[in-house]
Amino acid sequence: MIPSLHGFISGDSHKGRSFFYAVLLGLFGLTFLRFSLQGTVFPVHRRAQLWSLIAFFLGFPALLAIPLYEVSGTGQFIDAYLDIVSTVTTTGLPVFAPGSLSETLVIWRVSLGWASGFLIWVFAWSIFAPLNLGGFEHLSACGEAMTQSRTARRSGGRLPAEKFWREALRLGPVYLWITLAAALMLLIVSGDPSYAILRAMATIATFGIEIPGHTGAGGITGEGILAVVMLFALSRSTFSTVFARARKWRVTEDRELRMAAGLVLFASLVLIAQGAQGLEGLRPRLELIWGAFFTSLSFLTTTGLTSDYFPSGIVNLDPVEIILVGLAMIGGGVATTAGGIKLLRIFILAGHSRAEVNRLITPSQVMSGQIESRSHDHHSAMLACVFLVLFILVLGAITLALTVSGSPVKEALYLTLATVTNTGPLLPTGGGAQTLVMALPTQAKLTLAAAMVLGRLEVLAILALLNPDIYR
Repeated sequence: MIPSLHGFISGDSHKGRSFFYAVLLGLFGLTFLRFSLQGTVFPVHRRAQLWSLIAFFLGFPALLAIPLYEVSGTGQFIDAYLDIVSTVTTTGLPVFAPGSLSETLVIWRVSLGWASGFLIWVFAWSIFAPLNLGGFEHLSACGEAMTQSRTARRSGGRLPAEKFWREALRLGPVYLWITLAAALMLLIVSGDPSYAILRAMATIATFGIEIPGHTGAGGITGEGILAVVMLFALSRSTFSTVFARARKWRVTEDRELRMAAGLVLFASLVLIAQGAQGLEGLRPRLELIWGAFFTSLSFLTTTGLTSDYFPSGIVNLDPVEIILVGLAMIGGGVATTAGGIKLLRIFILAGHSRAEVNRLITPSQVMSGQIESRSHDHHSAMLACVFLVLFILVLGAITLALTVSGSPVKEALYLTLATVTNTGPLLPTGGGAQTLVMALPTQAKLTLAAAMVLGRLEVLAILALLNPDIYR
């Protein structure tokens, strides 16, 4: 209804009618589906929830793509479908050329991405947490599993729908207040209501799309507000205390935030070293420092926004591309809207590697700590290693599939990284690459849609469908 109202208000009745008819069609179909299923008792099993998520990310966009295809008037239906899958998974893959979509379509994509980001939050806590998937398997190895908490014991016999609505009511006010606060502060510093609302909604959902006509609004202060919003995608401790051992958490004790701080600092130093050549004066160098920090934080949270103060000429340099790709592959925290491998897995693998190196250097050292704690650390490191290997295999398989469909190896690799990590802005936008996705054959576009869903649900969730008792 949001784009429908915007279309009628702006005087474009065709867009308003298209979205309004889509609303009627959707409500009609869902209402009769509800009537046909009323009174039906479905068996409750572990695999049903994951299949529901796959149906949501792959099936529901087919309905949402109808008004986009009717209104845009460009490309084929598969292009509209791919764009909606990119929006629902908060990937932000540039399917259509920049500036080709009207303001109504931009508002709709941002609204849909914002709502999908909230659903991803709810899915993580209501579906992945009870199944020990999506990074929650490492929390259980550390003694922080939901099954060990009082909340889980109270909700152990509840249906998945009841868990969904309980988590939606718990996280809804947090998500809404963060969005409203960010939009209000952006409005104060920029004076642009459209930019403030749309950018706040897209940032909290880590949906890094460009908003045409609002480049540079807000300045450094606006980017600072966005950086604060992005912090919520680095750790679950920033918005929830379900897994915290104490009600008050400390930044220095949060493993994900510590790892994020080290990665952002390292990446910023590399980006500053690449862009400092030829700069003179204090102001350009300070702007470069801020631009490097903001860009590093943005790609680590898989938002993919590039700072307006980061030199555009060095973005396509090989060292800079490698750093940004590495940050996007690592991704943000567990139970957030960020994609990627996740910071917690990287922290666990780094700690396990350090312990193994110390054991090789000093094999006669005396190990301290409880035996059970060491076994938990080993089990968690094994799961992180399994996920990393599967992630690399998926990258190779999707790259191979895109190459077989006719894409050059470099373009196939960038497309794979952008979709599997749910960081669409990783795809280069220069040199005619804005039409790269639309020029792909149909089988390649379907592969990209599957890759985005696979990146959002993670490989272990798909593996759990083949073996539901993998974490028993």
